[in-house]
Amino acid sequence: MEEIKEPQMSYIGKKLAYYSALAGTIILIAYLISHVEFLIGLGLVYVLSAFVVNGIFLLALLLEVIYNTLYWRAYIVAIISMLLNIPLVILYLFILSYFHL
Repeated sequence: MEEIKEPQMSYIGKKLAYYSALAGTIILIAYLISHVEFLIGLGLVYVLSAFVVNGIFLLALLLEVIYNTLYWRAYIVAIISMLLNIPLVILYLFILSYFHL
């Protein structure tokens, strides 16, 4: 049987989502441990830059879903994994608002 390989775009999308979440989590944990105010600014800059990079890649994945329907499931999984970072950021903001006040 021939193995169907995952498209590189969906693989990169899932990795990008994973590493974006990981980096944000590391910044949050570092702030919660140290309470260094610099990490708040770093986190905000990181969230904005991750939003731009992930947003551009999300648009590319959406175009891939439209034009390359053979692997639509793999692209949808990558899109969902990228969109799961949004509630994660909201949760982190709630955590910061609780601990920062």
